Amino acid sequence: MNTRMDFQKEVIEKSFHTPVLVDFWAPWCGPCRTLTPILEKIAEEQKDFWELVKINTEDEEDLARKYNIASIPNVKIFYRGEVLQEFLGALSRQMILDWLKKVLPGKGLIALDQFLEHNEQPGVEDLENLLSQHPDSQEIAFVLGQIYLWDNPARAIELVSNIKLGSPFFDKSNHIRDLGNFLIASSSDEKIINIRELLKSSDIEAALQKMIEVLQKDNKADGGTLAKAAIGIFNLLGSKHPLTLKFRKQLDMALWA
Repeated sequence: MNTRMDFQKEVIEKSFHTPVLVDFWAPWCGPCRTLTPILEKIAEEQKDFWELVKINTEDEEDLARKYNIASIPNVKIFYRGEVLQEFLGALSRQMILDWLKKVLPGKGLIALDQFLEHNEQPGVEDLENLLSQHPDSQEIAFVLGQIYLWDNPARAIELVSNIKLGSPFFDKSNHIRDLGNFLIASSSDEKIINIRELLKSSDIEAALQKMIEVLQKDNKADGGTLAKAAIGIFNLLGSKHPLTLKFRKQLDMALWA
């Protein structure tokens, strides 16, 4: 039997469809004998969410070296071919349950990942359908919120409204709310109106140029909402996006100089 190919099939490949929890253990390890039955029981109770694979480090020395198993028991969660999280030692049942609740990808994220794997440019209708199947998925709601932001900002705000503090999507959701509120607000200022039109037409570069021009003269323009919107754009684009690299320093100077 080719051990590595088995691991490739039973852990790596399988982890693209469901999280796989790998219990690295050895027969001589007392804490392992305590931990493994607890893991097996929880795995049976949560079999719809993840699968358990046990690796005897005495038999699988190459795997133990590859995954830096210096002490056991060592439990790692694999997702999409990578180690997502891990813990060492014989934790109690409740500690394991609490850990799993924090680190396991939800069914919504798994469904979204699988959908995006086959659809590089997802359609709104498809994602709305996916959200209807997983209505509690913050991941799907956040992706949809980003897509809707320019064309339907009110829907974007609605989608991220339940993403609260503590969620990994909280900060970016706040930026969606700031931008959405800026886009749907009314104004009599022709410059602000023009910036909104540019954003709604997805001409982000021209919009940023205009935003910075206005903020250089008045960094509290439009009651401070313009600055929040500009900051939101850069945070949604990410630090390595060409527009961020081109304009972020100019914005910082306009706001803080």
